[in-house]
Amino acid sequence: MRAAFAYEWVRIRTIRSTWWLTALAVVFGVGISTLFSWAIHHDFTSSGINESDLDGLAPIVTTQLSASGHVPSVVCFILAILGIFAWGHEYRHGMIRASLTALNSRSALWTAKYVVVGIWVAVVATVTMLLSALVATIFLHDFVTVFTAQTWGVIGRQVLYGVLLTWLAMAFTSVTRSQAFALVSIFLWPLLIEVLITFFFQLVPGLRDHTEVLRFLPFSAGSRMVDVLTSSSGTFSDPLSALGGTIVFGGLAAAVMVASYALFEKRDA
Repeated sequence: MRAAFAYEWVRIRTIRSTWWLTALAVVFGVGISTLFSWAIHHDFTSSGINESDLDGLAPIVTTQLSASGHVPSVVCFILAILGIFAWGHEYRHGMIRASLTALNSRSALWTAKYVVVGIWVAVVATVTMLLSALVATIFLHDFVTVFTAQTWGVIGRQVLYGVLLTWLAMAFTSVTRSQAFALVSIFLWPLLIEVLITFFFQLVPGLRDHTEVLRFLPFSAGSRMVDVLTSSSGTFSDPLSALGGTIVFGGLAAAVMVASYALFEKRDA
């Protein structure tokens, strides 16, 4: 197992796409928070503020608006591509045979990939949000305290969401063995498929009375993990609580990971 971790640590550090995606996540994340913080500062300074304008403002800026519950996390989706490449490069370039020959343990290789990539994503996501919170402090210190218990809690849940999303993307790539299909699917499902399903439920008369089931759509549930603007009355109520969203989204990631492991153990390289 130790050799597998060393192997994956070297692999992730020596692939150029790792560093490009890491830099892109940090630049985009901090850049979005900077622009948003500057715009809010300018608006508050010129036209004044209302108390309602400050509700959840700190975690929303820190998470690049994803804590509003309406905007997908740009940083997490960029970092999820690292997970796709972790398996995608192996199958696309035929390196999986060399990897298995070097390690001679499928379970060790599988475990090492998820752990190493998960740690990398967690560190980059944490650093990005801390820098974003620092930027928000510089611009908005006259209006709101950024580093509060609520902000720290949202940062932790956002990091967890990023790791789960990355593991889900990894597992899906491992199951399909198609890097291109996984790249398309990871963006297509939350941005189009779930939107179409929601629209379908609202459009068809017989389904309008059952829209409450839409809260269990995986990415809709995942967004509840960091949403600070919508309150919940229970874990699986409508809307889901942060815990409920974690269970639904994490459950999907775990299920696809189990399928990934089972197929990886049985299929030919």
